[in-house]
Amino acid sequence: MTVLSCLSVVLLFYTVCVTAVLSEKVPAPENVRMISLNMGLVLEWDPPQSTTNIFFSYTAEIKGWNKPVCLSSSSLSCDFTDNVSVFGTYQLRVRAELHGETSDWVETENVSVDEKTEISAPHVELRSRKGQTEVDITDPPMKKKNLRDVFGNISYLIRFWKNGETKKEELIRQQNRVMLPGLEPLVNYCVEVEILYLNNTSETSNITCLTNSPSNEVEPWLKVVVLLVSFLVVLVAVVLIFLAVWFGYKGCRIIFPHAVLSDELQKFLSQRLQSSIPPAMQESMPVNEHFCELEILHKEPNSSLDSQQIEGPIRIQTHKNESCIGADVKQNSEEKSEMIITTEQKPLLAEMRLW
Repeated sequence: MTVLSCLSVVLLFYTVCVTAVLSEKVPAPENVRMISLNMGLVLEWDPPQSTTNIFFSYTAEIKGWNKPVCLSSSSLSCDFTDNVSVFGTYQLRVRAELHGETSDWVETENVSVDEKTEISAPHVELRSRKGQTEVDITDPPMKKKNLRDVFGNISYLIRFWKNGETKKEELIRQQNRVMLPGLEPLVNYCVEVEILYLNNTSETSNITCLTNSPSNEVEPWLKVVVLLVSFLVVLVAVVLIFLAVWFGYKGCRIIFPHAVLSDELQKFLSQRLQSSIPPAMQESMPVNEHFCELEILHKEPNSSLDSQQIEGPIRIQTHKNESCIGADVKQNSEEKSEMIITTEQKPLLAEMRLW
């Protein structure tokens, strides 16, 4: 009986509350707010505070549109990202519903997504090489377009400090890869980055720390020592090359001596050389050659007498003409010579005359 009595009281109380609510107008949602992050657009609200243990449904839409984005939804938020553009201006509204009854619309102010949106923190990586640390910044992903496509040139606010210290140094750069200046080698540094856009600031990145690598710079005194050693090495190399060339030259002179002839010996050899040259080659003018014409006459024997007469040796007479006298011939022009020719062939009669 006690349990039944309790249930009856609860049902009675619920009925009274519902009757009271139905007798009055359905309360509107409270604390309606618009949230935009990384080019997205979401409408959020809280349920009516004057009622408890009552589950409302909600409808949300863009004012001026006849098509609700969220219809009779039990959720306390509605995503408008796919229904808006980055550079558009919109006014959103929402109402509560209960048993077919609706509340009044609760509207937001007119907003533009690019002005309303907030940017989340960038991703930061650190790399160290040869005593320098590089900051690599990656923009957060956008729900619509790209961050630089919407805001153009953006900047990065970089803060870095020694780990354990409170003093921070700041840099503003437009590049997403920045080399931190003035770092000490083998010291641990921490970095955090924010994005600057339209006079707004993004969320701050997580603090990232890294120990700077050893520097590759050489101390000044070591540079002087290296220069001196290099100079001495070059000097010694030059001296050794000179000595090698000099002694090589001397050795060649010893192996292949260069003999110098005296003046008397050179004169003697030049005279012997000139005497060994034929006189005809020493003269500059060519030698005139003399020649004479030679004519041979022969006839056939006409009779036996002639054939008998020419048996035996044949005499050929040569005569010198007056034209041969001027060719430096020492014999007398009237001198005659005879040449005897023997033959076993057909007898011939020949006569040679020199004209």
